[in-house]
Amino acid sequence: MNNKDDTHAASPPVGDLGGSGGFELRSEEMQDILARPPHILVRSGISVICSVILLLLIGSYFFKYPDIVTGEVVITTENPPVWMTAKTSGKMELNCKDKSPVQRGQVVAVIENPARTKDVNLVKELLGECRITDSLFFIPPGLVVQNYELGAIQNAWSAFLRTVTNYENFFSFNTLDREKEALKLQINGHRQYSLALQKQWRLKQEELRIAEAGYDRERLLFQKNIISQAEMEVAENALLGIRQSLQQIQTGMASDHIEATQLGESVTKLDTEYLKEKNSLASELKTAYSELLSAIENWEQVYLLISPIDGTVTFNAFWTSNQFVNAGDKVLAVVSHEPGEIIGRMQSPASGSGKIKPGQKVNIKVQGYPYMEYGALQGRVKNISLISNEKIYSVEVELSRGLQTNTGNILDFTGELNGDAEIITDDRSLLARILAPLKYLISKHIESN
Repeated sequence: MNNKDDTHAASPPVGDLGGSGGFELRSEEMQDILARPPHILVRSGISVICSVILLLLIGSYFFKYPDIVTGEVVITTENPPVWMTAKTSGKMELNCKDKSPVQRGQVVAVIENPARTKDVNLVKELLGECRITDSLFFIPPGLVVQNYELGAIQNAWSAFLRTVTNYENFFSFNTLDREKEALKLQINGHRQYSLALQKQWRLKQEELRIAEAGYDRERLLFQKNIISQAEMEVAENALLGIRQSLQQIQTGMASDHIEATQLGESVTKLDTEYLKEKNSLASELKTAYSELLSAIENWEQVYLLISPIDGTVTFNAFWTSNQFVNAGDKVLAVVSHEPGEIIGRMQSPASGSGKIKPGQKVNIKVQGYPYMEYGALQGRVKNISLISNEKIYSVEVELSRGLQTNTGNILDFTGELNGDAEIITDDRSLLARILAPLKYLISKHIESN
């Protein structure tokens, strides 16, 4: 026993790190640790870790969550409410009440202006009865005999009255017609004079024939010395006188023909001048007529609020008559009696818009209806615009269940609802999302090489 103890005692220290800080691997403590079998977790730790990683990868393959594209949406109808906005500032006179029915073309409000609405409406009605064409001119008698208060339309109205007066005076006091009639009388006189000259010419022709026959007889007698030289000269002078008269008649006929031609040209010039002036005045009248109608239409657009559809009026604020409105204020809206199906119009940003396809699911959280309490509306993408407007795409959403939410609540619809929409573009697994950057880096590395 002592020898063993001495042997152990004489053994040099193993693993001595020098000094008192070292330790012996064969100490009782180390022997106790080395003799104890390792824990199960230590023995199979790598396997457990690998199994956990494998389970995570498998779970990431089956665990999916969607990509979404968000944007603002307006829930409306195929025939949406029409907002009517004040085009100018001033006191407003209402011709309707909230929730009252209106018809298309009905004036629902008038903004204060210098013109009297009754006068403008009367002028517009009478102008509708006017017939101004190249072959027809009709102005209702009551149109130009009254004094109207037309405000901004007054200048166009004055120009129209001036052209109407000029056109009527052209027919009432036109001197061209009288000149034309005088020329026609002269032409008729020349025609009678020409007939008389022709008659004289025929008579002179007959007289010349007789004179030539008598001259021939006198010449035969003179050649037989039956008559004297003096008698022969008398017969010759008579023949020359008749020939001279016939020549004068022919000259008169030519001169008369020239004068008749000149008179005919003068009539043609008067006709041309008449048509030219008439067409000019008619053109000025039609232009003034069109400008007056345009001025009335512009006045209506600025100072009148006219319902464009049949529907029901709804106010977005507390409006009363003689209340001041500013240009650009939304005064009221007209909800159509035939609104059509309920649809959503979404404004989607350009980023991510390439993922949007028809048929994709859309969840809509409506403002004013907390989705945790009322739920969300569900729909499908029906259509997307081909191009963007200031980096915004228009997406039409079909609401097959109408305004019924996914929790069964039915939302009240007053013509228009606003909300936030989420388009579910793609369900991708977590594993695919992890591997996507790796694929990109690998592909870039391959391309660079």
